[in-house]
Amino acid sequence: MWRDQILALIGVLDEEVPILRGDITVPAEATHSGFTIATGTYKDVELVLAKCGVGRVNAAICAQMLIDLCKPVAIVFSGVAGGLMRNMAISDMVIAGHLIQFDIDFTAFGHRHGDLPDTQRMIESDPEFVRIAGDTFDRAFLDATTEPGLMTGTVVSGDPLVKDSETLRLLQRAFSALAKEMEGAAVGYNCGLSGIPFVAIRGISDGASETADTNFKEKLHTACQNSYRVLEEFVPLWDGLR
Repeated sequence: MWRDQILALIGVLDEEVPILRGDITVPAEATHSGFTIATGTYKDVELVLAKCGVGRVNAAICAQMLIDLCKPVAIVFSGVAGGLMRNMAISDMVIAGHLIQFDIDFTAFGHRHGDLPDTQRMIESDPEFVRIAGDTFDRAFLDATTEPGLMTGTVVSGDPLVKDSETLRLLQRAFSALAKEMEGAAVGYNCGLSGIPFVAIRGISDGASETADTNFKEKLHTACQNSYRVLEEFVPLWDGLR
């Protein structure tokens, strides 16, 4: 069923995945453990696309299922996040150079927030993929004065929804984080265990402050569209590396 040299794309929400699926030639769909997997081609690249749903448990299950069933050679995780930096505008883009699970708490045993007892807390995106994602952003958004900005750095993942300034400051100071989302670190952790190159690309949908829920509803579509513009340039550039 699955072909060689597949690139896997994972999104979270109903608003994210159809944008990708609409431009993929889809010869087959299959459902496994409640996750629908679409396989096809985009710009002559073999792809598999799945919506993982909200939260780290869903993301981890979906990622491992794709790794086991589809044997992708790389995974790209795309979607939206809450911005944590004051100079970051809604609809800007973030490439996660590293991800941390901010709500892991073993401080009672002398660890920092986010530390896991048996491994480093920093989950690294593939450096070459981070570079390519930056290049694709430059291709997708040519006018730096009117179009979104881009930052590359640490993104924190955790299931709690952040919508207060106190937690926002904590995430900035404790982790030097640019953005907060829920699922990326889980996907990256699974990829690391399996030796699969990975990168997370996020559009900023809200400011992770008291107005986060309102911003999210208003700007979700724009943030998803911006993520897609990067992905449509990323896929053929990735294909050139093989």
